[in-house]
Amino acid sequence: MAFASGAAATTIMPHRAFYEMQLGIADQNSNVQTVSGRSAFTLGRECDGWRSNEDYVIEFGAQEGNLDRVLSRFESWEADTGEMYSFDISESSSFQSAKDFTGFAELKSTGGNAYFSMADNVAVELPKNTYFPMRHLNAILDSAKSGKKILAASVFTGAEPDDALLSTNTVIGSWRGDPASDEMGALGQDGYWPVQVAYFKPAATAAEPEYEIHFAIQPNGIVRRYVIDYGDFTIIATLLKLESVEMPACS
Repeated sequence: MAFASGAAATTIMPHRAFYEMQLGIADQNSNVQTVSGRSAFTLGRECDGWRSNEDYVIEFGAQEGNLDRVLSRFESWEADTGEMYSFDISESSSFQSAKDFTGFAELKSTGGNAYFSMADNVAVELPKNTYFPMRHLNAILDSAKSGKKILAASVFTGAEPDDALLSTNTVIGSWRGDPASDEMGALGQDGYWPVQVAYFKPAATAAEPEYEIHFAIQPNGIVRRYVIDYGDFTIIATLLKLESVEMPACS
């Protein structure tokens, strides 16, 4: 069963983007007082799907003066059919033990399951119409292009079993004409949609999400900037550099 995700025919462009990360707003009660970091995101096209890599290092400054560092690498592959997804996660920090695990998920028309290398006896059940990340991104862009403002979806992103499947509510703002900076080169376009995605635990009853991401996304899938809102503080990511990634030669 192939999903009508449009992944193979999408306007999304393979690219490599580098972002600078810093503290946005912090509540008085937040323990986070400073944020400094960099991230590198690569989206590559393969003949039968998409492969993405994200590497980041972030330092958090606490009220007590402590400085905590997080280093993370996340690699994933998603089939154009929307039926298969695999991921590889490596993360270390100064305040938690290191994490290093892999996983994969399969979907059929009635739903599916996800499996994790660190939990042999645990399978996360995926409900019918679950989205993997690229299918979700395509759905957001398709909604934006058609003028649809709201999108609700269950999204499996890949993480530890308790956090890998989330319910999302997406709000898409009106098109904003804003020519890209010269640094974006040929990948820059003449505007973007402001998008807000709220992430909830599947069985959550609270109105407040686990976190939200606000981003400015071009029709070709490139994010000019984004903000992660954790409730008591936000992280702002600003695009520093953008590179093209070659398309594969597929028969």
